[in-house]
Amino acid sequence: MKSGLYQNRGENQVKELIRAAKFTVFFIDNDQQIHIKDIGESNLIARWAEKEGARVQRLKLKSQFRCNGSDGYLAWLENTLQLKETANIKLTPQEFDFRIVDSPSELRKLILEKNSAKNQANILEKNSANKSRMVAGYCWDWASKKDPEAYDITFPQYDFAMRWNLTKDGSTWIIAPDSVNEIGCIHTCQGLELDYVGVIIGPDIRFENGRVVTDVTKRSSMDRSIFGIKTMLREDPQEALQLADRIIKNTYRTLLTRGMKGCYVYCCDQALRDHFAAQLSPARPQAATGYGKSAHPQTSAGYCETALPRVPALFREPEVPPGPRIEAEVNASAQFVEFLPLYSLKAACGAFGEGQYAEESGWVKVEGLGRLNRNMFVVQAKGHSMEPKIPDGSLCVFRANVVGSRQNKIVLVQHRGLHDVDYTGSYTIKTYTSEKSFDRETGEWQHERIVLKPINPAYRSIVIDQEDDFTVIGEFIGLVKS
Repeated sequence: MKSGLYQNRGENQVKELIRAAKFTVFFIDNDQQIHIKDIGESNLIARWAEKEGARVQRLKLKSQFRCNGSDGYLAWLENTLQLKETANIKLTPQEFDFRIVDSPSELRKLILEKNSAKNQANILEKNSANKSRMVAGYCWDWASKKDPEAYDITFPQYDFAMRWNLTKDGSTWIIAPDSVNEIGCIHTCQGLELDYVGVIIGPDIRFENGRVVTDVTKRSSMDRSIFGIKTMLREDPQEALQLADRIIKNTYRTLLTRGMKGCYVYCCDQALRDHFAAQLSPARPQAATGYGKSAHPQTSAGYCETALPRVPALFREPEVPPGPRIEAEVNASAQFVEFLPLYSLKAACGAFGEGQYAEESGWVKVEGLGRLNRNMFVVQAKGHSMEPKIPDGSLCVFRANVVGSRQNKIVLVQHRGLHDVDYTGSYTIKTYTSEKSFDRETGEWQHERIVLKPINPAYRSIVIDQEDDFTVIGEFIGLVKS
């Protein structure tokens, strides 16, 4: 992007910074491109710096204070928005105060309560007050910019009407005392933090056929971040749609990470609301509730639960303890000695089943499971079929390349024709049993079929014919301790 108010000066802001200073530091988040003209991807900066004769040193931020310091929340959000596949499939209440609500009116009520409570608790500490705000995707025109009496974001069915952020406050909108009664957009909150953020996810993103899809045509025509996209759609539709998809998802990733203590969300698309709710682990076992109902003992609008099959109480949703912390990196001397790599199921099956290179999602400290080695890895279980032994969302240690009988052992299996209600893709975690028959002609035992059995009696076994193409990726060793 060029310099100047109208981006019409100079050559390139990044190049100008490198040339202007003896020592330049860039803090880069490659997933925060929210404008069609945004530049600054880390590899591009490094290439420009090297052309200017600068020595480039890369450092990695290993921890952060945003979102309650929860790296797990950030990874879960990327997985849920389908920006990238991570091992963080479920979000537990202990990680971050994240809630899905039924209406924008309920969202506004929560934010006003948080903002008011903060003010009352810190009446003598003005700098600590006034730190809860609402933001939204730029899907509504800014009518109030010209007509102060007009409302911009309206939901008549919920008796909800609010205006975009005040023009008089400019870039300080997010800290202006009265701005709790306004709604901010990506351009006024990127790079800033709140205690609690309420996010309205607009119609530019929805969930259908198992995918999070975007629709740039639902963005407001006043949104300058996509100026030029119509021309791109005519010239190169595929590239334009990919860029628009990245901008829209990055926008919501940024909005959903503005809260340091909590994030409350209303989705215009009901299916997207259901998708988010399905990725939340409840705070305590109880009957399934509707959106906005509490699964947290101290709130009136809380975490969402999805209905389970009618099963014995023993197998109902267990209480989820705080999970082990996932480290982005560990010293080489600690790898496979104290820590094991964490993979998504797809990555684990690629690495240990097909010999492909797979990058770990992080490193997890493993204790009490004996001596570790390079054949061992960690994946996150999903669903309830192996409860109570393997709770939903727990981190499981597996060992690959195991020889000997697998009979009655819990295994991770990849099978191209497999369908498991707990997992998307051709993977499952089940108890391996082989049914055999005696061949009188050869005098040997022959496999008739392989049955992958769940522990939870509410689920069905998966039967695999001997001729079917399947691979046992690893044998279950145990659970990672919290």
